[in-house]
Amino acid sequence: MVRRIVVIYGVGVVGFSIPLTHGAFMLLTPLVLLLSFLLLIWYDSGRRSGGQLKRIVFYTFVFTAGFMVEMWGVNTGALFGSYLYGSGLGPRIAGTPPFIGLSWVLMIYLTSAIFTPMQCNLLDGIVWPSLMMVGYDLVMEHVAPKMDMWSWQEDVIPIQNYLMWGLLAVIFHTIRYMMKVSDRNPMALPLFIVQTLFFLFILLIN
Repeated sequence: MVRRIVVIYGVGVVGFSIPLTHGAFMLLTPLVLLLSFLLLIWYDSGRRSGGQLKRIVFYTFVFTAGFMVEMWGVNTGALFGSYLYGSGLGPRIAGTPPFIGLSWVLMIYLTSAIFTPMQCNLLDGIVWPSLMMVGYDLVMEHVAPKMDMWSWQEDVIPIQNYLMWGLLAVIFHTIRYMMKVSDRNPMALPLFIVQTLFFLFILLIN
């Protein structure tokens, strides 16, 4: 399955790099996001164990809160800075695509599942997963405009964005840690690495 993921994202890199197919692959971004989510559900090691209701409640909260915060941010510029969503993440409600909520769920889940096996203190449960998300965002922010996901005023990414991203990551992971939500998934680390490399390659090629 890891090979298939590499192939899918590899095709995406090529598709985004060719002007003739760039637009078509841009429209496929929400589909790839959804497929990644479904893949993680399929390989989730805890989906048949107890505590599922608690996990559902938590990730429903992450989806809703992530979407609402982004809606507030894009309409006021008060949280992340001045930015606008494009069409790369699909239809928008009040200028905000619901798929951004799913993106928050994916990032919290991936970083949670990567560190859950070693989670014995606040570093493994909150700090390292949050720092991993900030590192991911450092790469993604420079690629998002190329994929028409979102764009920044005057093409300047404010430090404010990274600080807010990190703060939200800490808040979500702290709530997860306090709720004792444990995520285990053998595909979490491979998918995180492949997604990061995907953005890096697009950044270097375009």
